[in-house]
Formats: sequence, C-alpha cells, structure tokens
Amino acid sequence: MKNYGIAFTIPKKIAGKFSLPVLGMGTYGIGGRDVRDKDNDDERDILSIQNALETGITHIDTAESYADGYSEILIGKAIKKYDRKKIFITTKVRRSHLRYDDIIRSAQNSIKRIGIDSIDLYLIHAPNKDIPMKESMKAMDFLVENQIIKNIGVSNFNSELLKEAMSYTKYSIVNNQIHYNLSARSYEKDGTLEFCKKNKILITAYRILGYDQYAPKGEEILDIMSKKYNKTKSQIALRWVLQKQNIVALVKSLNPEHLKDNLGAIGWRIAPEDEKYLGTNFPEGFTMNTPYI
Repeated sequence: MKNYGIAFTIPKKIAGKFSLPVLGMGTYGIGGRDVRDKDNDDERDILSIQNALETGITHIDTAESYADGYSEILIGKAIKKYDRKKIFITTKVRRSHLRYDDIIRSAQNSIKRIGIDSIDLYLIHAPNKDIPMKESMKAMDFLVENQIIKNIGVSNFNSELLKEAMSYTKYSIVNNQIHYNLSARSYEKDGTLEFCKKNKILITAYRILGYDQYAPKGEEILDIMSKKYNKTKSQIALRWVLQKQNIVALVKSLNPEHLKDNLGAIGWRIAPEDEKYLGTNFPEGFTMNTPYI
C-alpha cells in the first residue's frame, strides 16, 4: 500500500489550549452499525478513510460501540501506513462502561483495536444516571495521568451535566459532541452552546446533514440560498454550522464526490443577514439531546 501524505491542511478552531479541524470524518456505519456486519465491504470502508486522509481530513471520529469495536479495527488498518502525528483520533466509551475499571479497560481495548499508543480525545459517549459521574471522571483522570489518553471530552451532555462532570475532574473537559444543525437547535436554546463557549469547551456537531432538516419548508429555504451562493444545499447547511464561533463538524462520506462536496463548505461565508435568516426561519426538527440515552 502506498504511503500517501496529507493533501492540505483544513483550518482549525481553538478553545483554550485545545483545537480541532473544522471538519472531521465520522465513522458510524463503517464495518456495521451496532454490531459487525459480516457482509460489509471492509476494503471499501478502508479506502474511504484513506481517501479522506488524502483529500485533507486529519480528524477521524469513532467509538467502541460502532460495529461493536470493528469500526476501530478498520480505522486502524486504514491509518497504518500514514504518519500518526498527522492524524487526530477521537473515540468514545459506551454509557454502559462508565464504571472506573470499565472505562480504563475500554480505553485500553480501543487502543489495541486501532493500533495506536494513545487516544488523542476520549469521550464519554452519553451519560448514565445509574453510574456516579464522580467515578467516571476519576477514571478519565487516571487515563490522562497514565498517558492512555491526551484529552477528556463528553458527548450528548447539556450544561448541567457538564457542570457536574467538570466538578469531578482535575483536568479540562475540552470537547462536547452533540447533535446540532439548522433544525436541531435544542442545545442552543437550553444554553449549552453558550456554556461551552464561556468555559472554552469546543463543540463538535454531528448529524449535520441528517434527514431531520429536510422538511418541505427547509428544502425551499436551502434552495433559495443554494441559488444565491451557487453552492449545494448540503454546503449551505454545513457552512451555517461552521460559521458558529465555537463549533466544528463531523461528516461521514464513503463517496469521494460527497466528501468533495462537504469540503466545499470551507473557505467562504454566508452573509450575516442570511445566516440570521436561516437561523430564524428554518423549521425545527428532532434533536438527539435526551440527557440519558
């Protein structure tokens, strides 16, 4: 396999001392969904990750729950011939694995599956009301202190849960990964976005281009903006999120053309009046922001 270099640098956003590229690759569905798909085209998935790296993506996001760990294995195979220093790996611990020993074991298993020395960013995938937050954060501290992970993050946390988690860790929580897009705005309304901004917690938005935003009225609005800016509807929706000061995004694309389209959301801006119009008039839809999922 040829050892390609990274094609170009995607801009980064910084919160405190932590930074992430404005666009990263999500990998849910690679290798299967909740369990491994024995009929999955593994080679296709590996090549899709490598294509993303060659195109300029440097942030790859995964989780131990994706294909029950098999997604991490495929990512490990895909990045094996690349310069590890140029690739930022985020993975997540299951909400059912938030006991002290379970978190440590999960992180060590993720490292083995991916084939790396340490995890750049480790997230609690979702809170679990049946496991004390204090116990979970103590384990996250251990992982940092023993160089198993470099940074602590969470996912699907609102501001109240973030406050609780922050009170139990000696280190900074640098990232909160949430479902946020033009129609999924609950985290904006409940103050979570503002809380993260004030506390220098970078937000990673996922499912930006999900089905939930394409109601008829939403399609009409995106059509208008698409014609005005000579951009695709997906680029408009993604650009709107990327223009938020403290937010970066994840996209998943097995198709090189779709990836190219996603990258086309970088390097230009929606005018302030249009950004406001989109935020005010786009129909609200489903948000995955239940505190305990």
